[in-house]
Amino acid sequence: MENTKLRTQAEVNAFAETSIEGSLIIQGSDIDDLEPISALTSVDGDLNIRDNVSLKSLSGLSNLTSVGGNLEILYNDSLTNIEGLSNLTSVGGELRIENNPALTNLDGLSSLTSVRALGVQLNAALINIEDLSNITFVGGNLWIWNCDALPNINGLSNLTSVNGELFIQYHVTLTSINELSN
Repeated sequence: MENTKLRTQAEVNAFAETSIEGSLIIQGSDIDDLEPISALTSVDGDLNIRDNVSLKSLSGLSNLTSVGGNLEILYNDSLTNIEGLSNLTSVGGELRIENNPALTNLDGLSSLTSVRALGVQLNAALINIEDLSNITFVGGNLWIWNCDALPNINGLSNLTSVNGELFIQYHVTLTSINELSN
């Protein structure tokens, strides 16, 4: 299995695959539109969306239903929403959403029911994780930390099992974790 790397908007525009047998890496300073890859339905390996300073949304991933490995959304300075992941039902590995300073919510993840591990960290503007509400099981660690604007963790109210560390720390506005009463 080979990795597919999209490093420029031109490479994104030329992408015509519906599935990837290996991993897909989307990383480029001029990438600002993922609509050209809207035919993509599955990635057997990891999906890594990182260091895209101009990318504002993941709307081009609206037909993606499964990621066999890790899904990592990291260091995307302008990313404000991930609603394009609304048809994603399966992540076989870890879901990491990290260091996306403009991201305000996790809308688009409501179809997920379980992940191997979940890390949401260093997203300074994040105020809503409600779309995690269908996740009932985390097979490994669950980390939510340094999301200073996050007022509550209501999106975790249906979580019944974490088979690893549960780490919720460094939240300036979070005053209660009663949502974890399950």
